[in-house]
Amino acid sequence: MIEVYKILSGVYDVHVCPTLLRSEEVRTRGNCLKLKTNRTKYDIRKYSFCNRIVKIWNSLPDEIVAADSVNCFKNKLDLYWSKEDIYYNYEADLFV
Repeated sequence: MIEVYKILSGVYDVHVCPTLLRSEEVRTRGNCLKLKTNRTKYDIRKYSFCNRIVKIWNSLPDEIVAADSVNCFKNKLDLYWSKEDIYYNYEADLFV
């Protein structure tokens, strides 16, 4: 998620980093930097970085995504994910 934040905030060079398509839909749910999912025909593209991170990124709240700096984003993301058992605890019981 930190790499996605860096790509969207312009830390990396545009010609080097992968292109993440921002969603043009304006809705009341989600964050202000929602990403668009690409429809793919083959599994090679379906499981690439740009497609795997879209659901996780879009599920983040607006106050985390709109952080001022990378350090601020890291701290807010860590605090948010510490409250969610599935992201933070690899020993969590998933079938309860």
